[in-house]
Amino acid sequence: MERSFIIKLRNICLYAALTIELLLMIYERSTLPLSSPKMIFRVSFVLTVAAVLLTKYSFKQWVIIAITVAISVVSYKITGNNDLLRFSLFVIACKDADLKIMLRYIFGVTVVGSLIIAAASVLGIAGDVKIAQDFGRDAGSEVRYAFGFGHPNTLQSVIFSITVLLIYLIREFAKFKRNVIMAIALVLNVLLYYITGSRTGTALTVFTIVLAFIVYQFGPLKDTKILYVSGAVVIGACVAFSVWAAAISKYARKKKYPFYYKLDRILTGRIQSLYYDTKPHKGALQTWSLFGDKFSGNAFFDMGWVRLFYWYGIIPAILILLVILYLIYRLYLNRDYGVMIMIISVSLFTLVEASFVSSFIGRNYLLPIAGVYLLGDIWEENRAGKNKVSDQLHTMDS
Repeated sequence: MERSFIIKLRNICLYAALTIELLLMIYERSTLPLSSPKMIFRVSFVLTVAAVLLTKYSFKQWVIIAITVAISVVSYKITGNNDLLRFSLFVIACKDADLKIMLRYIFGVTVVGSLIIAAASVLGIAGDVKIAQDFGRDAGSEVRYAFGFGHPNTLQSVIFSITVLLIYLIREFAKFKRNVIMAIALVLNVLLYYITGSRTGTALTVFTIVLAFIVYQFGPLKDTKILYVSGAVVIGACVAFSVWAAAISKYARKKKYPFYYKLDRILTGRIQSLYYDTKPHKGALQTWSLFGDKFSGNAFFDMGWVRLFYWYGIIPAILILLVILYLIYRLYLNRDYGVMIMIISVSLFTLVEASFVSSFIGRNYLLPIAGVYLLGDIWEENRAGKNKVSDQLHTMDS
């Protein structure tokens, strides 16, 4: 069988799996009923496995793959949750993916799907355009717009995700064109704040745009270690805060602990929910375990880094963090400032929201990026820290 045919077949399997995951993610974001996506996950998983088997790996990479699969299987046997196995194999399958094409595809499908959800709500087909209720922000009953996404914060999380990816995709545009797009994105996000009322999501979206503008404008920031070291520090700070929040979650509801109480009110009850939302206090630090448990995946709370540790266990979460740090190192070698900006923004967003820590692969476009950077043979050519390969893969028509 010719290698070119194998590559085409692999790409078909990989994109079929990705498309299923994206469509499932879009459907799940709407208010339409979704009883259990397990059968659909199995279809995309089979396609992912096929893509892995059709991809060429070195012996060293096969050893790493075997270790990764073994850890994921252990997690699955303990928790009954196969997320780590599905996610890790998808990352592995993306080894030789063309990032420019794949990320544009993810962006296009996500935008179109989101517009369909919004249109369906406006036309009265499915979902509410606006929601009036007490959102726990000491403001009583409020009217906030959701446009079919079920909750204003869900809508804002989708806007954040789309904006961050857009900012990455335009990084090599001509300066004027890029700045115009960023200015429009900034204005639209500020205007959307007045209808969604999502303060945290909007603030982090604006932060991403401003950070990208600064880095894109000033060349030295692209080449020095500052951005990459800052990213590692941000992740460390987010994890440290999340561990601390899980430890004091029992006291965050009580006014006799004024600092905890006020901080929890600022975060609209996210800290106390780790302890009080369920009788077993799922999410509080004392409920964390080395490899999770059979019930961990049934607990849903907003703080994403806490969810990572609680759902999958302390050991898998630490391993994931080590992989992220190694990914940052590879980004530094290739001077990929665009992805580094994405990681910083997503890390901060994950501190307060769990959109990127879920069972839906389609939510996390950092997965294919990780696959290419961690396993792609082409990156081995750039050990000296010069941006030869990055220029070749990421240059866009200006």
